[in-house]
Amino acid sequence: MSDTVHSDAPEPYVSRSAGGEGPLDFRSAARSLIDARNKDNAATVRAQEVPTPPAAPEPPQPEPVEETGGDPPEEVPTETTAPDPAAASADQPPIDAPSSWTKAEKERFKSLPRETQEYLATREQQRDRDIRTRQNEFAEKSKGLEAQLKQAEEVRKQYETALPLLLNNLQQTLAGEFADVRTMADVQKMAQDDWPRYIRWDAHQKQIAAVQQEVTTAQQRQATEHQTAFNKYAAEQDALFIDRVPEFKDSARAEKLQGEARKVLADMGFSEEELIKSWNGQGNLSLRDHRVQLLIKKAVESEVLAAEKARGLKNVATKELPPVLRPGVAGTKETSFDQKIKSLQEQQKKATGMRSAQLGAEILKLQRARVAAGG
Repeated sequence: MSDTVHSDAPEPYVSRSAGGEGPLDFRSAARSLIDARNKDNAATVRAQEVPTPPAAPEPPQPEPVEETGGDPPEEVPTETTAPDPAAASADQPPIDAPSSWTKAEKERFKSLPRETQEYLATREQQRDRDIRTRQNEFAEKSKGLEAQLKQAEEVRKQYETALPLLLNNLQQTLAGEFADVRTMADVQKMAQDDWPRYIRWDAHQKQIAAVQQEVTTAQQRQATEHQTAFNKYAAEQDALFIDRVPEFKDSARAEKLQGEARKVLADMGFSEEELIKSWNGQGNLSLRDHRVQLLIKKAVESEVLAAEKARGLKNVATKELPPVLRPGVAGTKETSFDQKIKSLQEQQKKATGMRSAQLGAEILKLQRARVAAGG
């Protein structure tokens, strides 16, 4: 039996013919039919299978391409020399030593290597920056503390100013509510007969005593502050006076002039007690004021000069005496200097204190002017 496969059919078609002669028996026909069906099934499976395409070959790896520029030139070894620090530093500007250093330290700094100079200069700059930063921080803190202290001082002054008023109110309340309690016997009687009232009276007494103690403490503190401030003022005024009158640096001469000043001021009406109080800042006018001291100095010098001229001392320059009048010639009339001097002397008798001292100084000036004019 031969098989012929037609490829143009939609499904494979097989035509068969039995070989040999004569008809096929039933068994042979069945076997032939089974073989034909097996072949048809195998052909159908082969037709439905999709052939797996072959794996694509891996692309060849490109070989490294050498640069067309040619091989790099070989380095020619050259002789290397270490840089000269002295030559390098000579080209750079010199480094100045820190300004806070002494002259000897600055000279020593110049002899140091440049690397050491740079290190020391950098360290000094950092230290200066740290110091300035801390100073600024301290200044800011100081400003804050000063503001707080000033505020606390204002509160304290207000409190001390209110203390006398509080004490006065307490005393008036005590005098009004317990006007009948005047002696210790009244207190004892009140304690026995009316002990609640006695407790109130005792509380008022203790409160008044506490406020009175606060007032006393405030007064003492104010007196101490006043004395401290005056001592500072006196030292400043003494320094100003000595600057204007350098001869007062000589203690012997200063003591002599001070003694003469006390005499002159006593003649003007100042008592010793008044002078001491004024000198220590306890009076209304302080003699430590340098202007007042200058006034006293001028007054003392004028008085001493007038006394020396009157005694005719050789070390005092005097004007020529007026010509002697012939007998029978009328004397000169009273000059304007005499009239002014007499008028001022009359005013000085009635004046006291500083006014008397001023009048005395004017009188001395007029007397000097009269002597200079030859009167």
